[in-house]
Amino acid sequence: MLQRNPLAPVTDYQSMLNRIFWFTTAAALAATWLLRRHIPELNSLLAEIDFTIEFGGDKIVPIPGGFLFPALAVGILTRIYRLHARISDWLGIRECFDVDCVIAELADQLQIDLTPISKEELIESRHAIMRTAFYPYVSGRDPELDPQLIQQALDAWSWFWIGIEATLVFILTGLALIAGGVYAPGFQTIAATLLLSAIGLPTMRNQCRRYAIAQVRAILADPNRKATARAAFANLTGDHLPFRRAA
Repeated sequence: MLQRNPLAPVTDYQSMLNRIFWFTTAAALAATWLLRRHIPELNSLLAEIDFTIEFGGDKIVPIPGGFLFPALAVGILTRIYRLHARISDWLGIRECFDVDCVIAELADQLQIDLTPISKEELIESRHAIMRTAFYPYVSGRDPELDPQLIQQALDAWSWFWIGIEATLVFILTGLALIAGGVYAPGFQTIAATLLLSAIGLPTMRNQCRRYAIAQVRAILADPNRKATARAAFANLTGDHLPFRRAA
């Protein structure tokens, strides 16, 4: 069931998707307002469905349908197709994070020397290592780690993916304004979006990295899980990887 409160605690993957949906819809609502303000033809078209929709009577300000319906359509489509996951696949966001943060931290804690292994080999073996040494302990209905640590990680990822989807929404909005001949607002929208993204997204990614490192260390605190993780790396080359030499 879809949660109505976008700020409700993120407890699992579905609640994370719900939060992303609400904030992407809000971004699309702002984008619709911007487009209608600067493109008269679009404003006239959407004005035909501008009957007022009320939520909760007088408790919430009514929103015209010409603003709400396009925003909801964007939110629903991004929810159905999990746009953040598609963007991650296109740009290799999660792939790089898994290799550079999770797998690198696993190897470091296990004192495994990954120097002989190329980045391409790590990427190719990424899914096998993650499925063996990481995902079983941080996902599912009954994860082995502290639920609070898992929820904190999901919460951090939710804000990162919200930033990713909002960035795409406003970049496309800026391009639509430029295509409509509204050059100054279009370029300003794109510039402001890129600036905020350049500041905010790395900050949020660092937060995700901090929780991923905490999860890795919690996983390896158990000797049996540590042995399983070591075996996952051994499968990388079909032989045991060397221990990293002490400095």
